[in-house]
Amino acid sequence: MNRYTSFAPLAVAAALLTAPAGAVPGGQLHTLMQGPWSCEVPGDATVMPMPKPDENFRVTADSSYFVGEARGNYLLLGDQLAITSGPFKGRRYVMDSDAMMHRLGEDGKPTMLRCVRAGTPAGDFTAAMPGTN
Repeated sequence: MNRYTSFAPLAVAAALLTAPAGAVPGGQLHTLMQGPWSCEVPGDATVMPMPKPDENFRVTADSSYFVGEARGNYLLLGDQLAITSGPFKGRRYVMDSDAMMHRLGEDGKPTMLRCVRAGTPAGDFTAAMPGTN
């Protein structure tokens, strides 16, 4: 056995450790944009949107959210958001973009309720939003 063949297993192991991970069941792990999220049923040209302040929440670090003072956690895999603990536990959403989601019904289909990231893109989260402080 020459000295190069003894390094072969180490080379293979190093290559496997540095290779990008393959597909993850459910999609890649993500986090929501931090700050207030405001929910509403959208309107159209003749009907104004209907705010739903009881659905509003505030996203913080570590995959956490707050509704008032109550804290919970979420899991965002791909475009599928699952609320795993706290006041909204069991709710599911589908992400339409980084700043908008639709709540899923019991049948797994999007409902009319949408939630959008509120506030300025720069992250001014100091303004109070109904249902989130």
